[in-house]
Amino acid sequence: MSKYNAKKVIVTEDGTLFTEWIIEKYNLDVTGISFDSIKEGEYYQLLLQQRKYGEIKDFECHPKFVLQEKPKITYIADFLVTELDDSQRVVDIKGVETSTFRVKLKLFQAKYPTLPIDILVKKRGEFIPLAQYKKEKSARKRAVNALKKRVDEGRKQNENQTYRNQKRGH
Repeated sequence: MSKYNAKKVIVTEDGTLFTEWIIEKYNLDVTGISFDSIKEGEYYQLLLQQRKYGEIKDFECHPKFVLQEKPKITYIADFLVTELDDSQRVVDIKGVETSTFRVKLKLFQAKYPTLPIDILVKKRGEFIPLAQYKKEKSARKRAVNALKKRVDEGRKQNENQTYRNQKRGH
């Protein structure tokens, strides 16, 4: 287990994903790249497919960026993807967005303003931008709150009607 209860995984060259606890339980000899979560490992599998089918040129795992020299602050992203036109983008898979990450993101964007960064979450079986997920989540919350408000208003109307009927002797 890594932080935030994410299960560490190892993905082999052929794209097979093993959780660390399975490797330890069965004493397997597995060679591959380690990731801090299953979602990161699954995105690595996706990148392997995209490279195989010519959708991207290449990618690098765990690229390191120096954000500040003194005191030294580094940011290790999940992936650096090279597109077919040789442009690059950084990809970071998030389960939990921490305050430390938000600070590093601002430093990264200030130091590397031309290098786009995609912050993705996996929801309903697909990787979507964190910003889109946040919008959907707040829209769901607003809808639930509006529904609760309508229910509460309906209850108050029923209570008032019951009270009036009781006063009239019905």
